[in-house]
Amino acid sequence: MSAPSSLEEEKTALLARMQARRDAYRARFVRAEASRHAPSAFPRSHTFRFLARHPYSLTLGLAAVIVLAPRPSLRAATRGGARLTSGLLSGPVRALLARQLLPSMIRLLRARGRY
Repeated sequence: MSAPSSLEEEKTALLARMQARRDAYRARFVRAEASRHAPSAFPRSHTFRFLARHPYSLTLGLAAVIVLAPRPSLRAATRGGARLTSGLLSGPVRALLARQLLPSMIRLLRARGRY
C-alpha cells in the first residue's frame, strides 16, 4: 500500500516542478517580450498616447479652437480644408463625405453664426 502513495507524491512533486518551470519561463520571457515591443508599439509619441487614452481632451481642444478663432479665418480654413480633401479623396469616399459629413459641418457652422 505504500507504493500508490509514493506514486502520488512523485506525481505532485513532478507537477509542482513543472509549474515552477512554467512560472520561471513566463517571468523571464514576458518581461523580455514587453521590453522588446514597448518602444515600437503604436502610438510612439507621448502626445498621441495621451490623445488615444483621453479622446475627450482632443474634442475639448477642438471646441476651444472653434470658439476662440476669428470667424473669417475659421471660414477660410474650412473652405481650404474642404478643397484639399475633395482633391485628395477617391470617388466613393468623396461621395460618402458629401452625403454624411459635409451637411453636418454646414449645420454646425450655421448654428454657430446664429449665436
